[in-house]
Amino acid sequence: MAHADTQGLQRAPQVCSHCKSIKKGCDKRLPSCSQCIKRRAVCRYGEPEELRRSGERLTKSESPLGRNDRLASTWTSIPRSMRAKLCPPVRLSLLLMNSLSDVLPPNFDPNSSAASASSDSVFSSQIRHIIQADGKYIDDVVVQYFQGVHHWLPIISKKRFRDRFAHFQTVPTADFALLLLLMRLITQHPSPNPDTDQDREVIYLASKTLFAQVQAFVPSSLYLVQAGVILATYEHAHGMIEASYVTIGTSARMACALGLHNKHCSMEMQGTDAWLDDEEALATWWGLMICDRVIGSDAQMHGRPLATRPIRDDDYLPPEPEFLDGSRRDIMEPTFRYFVSAISLPGVGSFGREAQATYLYDRVRMVIEAGQTSEHTLYPLGCELQNLLGTVMEQVAGRWGIYCGATQVLISALYTLHQTAAMQQDVDYNPRYGETVKIALKTLTRMVIDIAYAFNMEKASLNIEKLSPATQHIVCCAQQHILTAEDFNDRKWLEDFNQLRKLLGFFNQRWNLAGMELHRLNQNVEMSMALHM
Repeated sequence: MAHADTQGLQRAPQVCSHCKSIKKGCDKRLPSCSQCIKRRAVCRYGEPEELRRSGERLTKSESPLGRNDRLASTWTSIPRSMRAKLCPPVRLSLLLMNSLSDVLPPNFDPNSSAASASSDSVFSSQIRHIIQADGKYIDDVVVQYFQGVHHWLPIISKKRFRDRFAHFQTVPTADFALLLLLMRLITQHPSPNPDTDQDREVIYLASKTLFAQVQAFVPSSLYLVQAGVILATYEHAHGMIEASYVTIGTSARMACALGLHNKHCSMEMQGTDAWLDDEEALATWWGLMICDRVIGSDAQMHGRPLATRPIRDDDYLPPEPEFLDGSRRDIMEPTFRYFVSAISLPGVGSFGREAQATYLYDRVRMVIEAGQTSEHTLYPLGCELQNLLGTVMEQVAGRWGIYCGATQVLISALYTLHQTAAMQQDVDYNPRYGETVKIALKTLTRMVIDIAYAFNMEKASLNIEKLSPATQHIVCCAQQHILTAEDFNDRKWLEDFNQLRKLLGFFNQRWNLAGMELHRLNQNVEMSMALHM
């Protein structure tokens, strides 16, 4: 009887825990049927929340971070001089193909489990190989990022990142791996060596390709939004304006899908993981909104809608990076948090001031788009901008590397406001108002030139890694000084022009957009000189 019962149990149909289909003749040890395993090896959409968050667990030998020499490195075996002759799509294909060596079964054994080749392991393996293709290591990338970019783009909690990175070593996920790749991309400098710079271009193309692919396989996550903000920032800072506009739009949609657009300050106990997660989400949303408006302020984007909603008066100020990093423990309970509209609030940090500057710039943009450009509307707004700029200048106190973003946004907003005012009929009917507008524009121009003088005197002692690409953007505000010159042989004018060129030349070592601005500056001067000859 016992034997009969055993036989009966063996013949009983087993039901898959995922798709509920009957598993005929499958191993009882498997948690799901072979079709489900294959499906999860392709895409993680539809998986239970726990698996979606962390991915399938891999042993250390299977981890994409482990070293695997089963396949020869096609990418590194080709001389760089020869790779340089290949078109970018071919170079990218070689790089991505080489990065699959860790997840392919030995000798392409058809009996190897398909579950080991999950979407997480595939993408993580590819990204590890891409990062290490030029001799870099992931640990070095992380250190370089937090010592540089993190100072002016503080959207990642350093404390939480360390915990997640340790977990990633054994349980890799595609979205976190992509974030690592974008951190690698934005820390890489342009190179005067064409071959080396072509490798940087390949890393960008790989980042752009994998950014699109991971979205198709993995549900939206905070990591993907952060990767998108970093990618859009990189593209804009290197002069790829159209690409950055599309990237920031994609990131904004993912952020809205996660509910970041309605994120408040955390109600959790300060310093806990839950509190850090909430505050990191708030910081990421602010980084997204600021990046969106920096891209939207470019002349090529005139008339195009923003990707994010308007900034509200009751949006909470973002946390400063030292709070996210756990190095400061001042009281940040909800009752002690302030709205972005609290412009007169003293002691606001660099990220908070940049948020407030962006908030005022948003108001300038909205009144111009609504056609509300009378003196009674623009003048009070201009006073708010000037007051905040004065406050920021006092906080800067001659130091470099802080408040750069806020300064750039405020100067750009003031230029936009006063240039709009200069074209209104109010200027014709009110000579005093018109004279005020002209003086304001001249003052702003002089301020930009003075910034260039001061920067060039200190640049030898500055760490370019910690400098925001924002500084280079304000040079275009000084174009008026260049174009309205009457005597191009004036000694003072020539020195001013030279200082602007030096500033752009310095930033061109880090961001290609500076070189483009320098080229436009030289062109404008040549055209103006030709007209005055």
